[in-house]
Amino acid sequence: MNLSTEIMSDRGSAVVDFIGFGVLLQISVLMFSTFALSVQHQQFALEAIARHGIRAHVLIPDRGNTTRVISELVADFGLKPSDIEWSLRCNPDPNCVEPGSIALLQIKLGGLSAEAVQGI
Repeated sequence: MNLSTEIMSDRGSAVVDFIGFGVLLQISVLMFSTFALSVQHQQFALEAIARHGIRAHVLIPDRGNTTRVISELVADFGLKPSDIEWSLRCNPDPNCVEPGSIALLQIKLGGLSAEAVQGI
């Protein structure tokens, strides 16, 4: 056989094709799906932390208590407390104790964020 007919031949090894394409493709798909699941977990965690944090603040309107609750929730979800940024704003009463006040809790983790709003 000469070289040109060997190149044009359909003969080959399925094992080489499987290793070459199957495994490499599966590894890249697995890496992408793991990353996507990690981001989704973090987003769900932020939303739950925001929701429970605002509820805790409405029940006991003390920023120290809110900080403690948020720290415990961050630890429960396996996130690093140093990576979390959060802010609490209340309108029209900045202390969130008057009826009719609206509390807004914003939580950020990298490029992800979540908000929770609750009336007093």
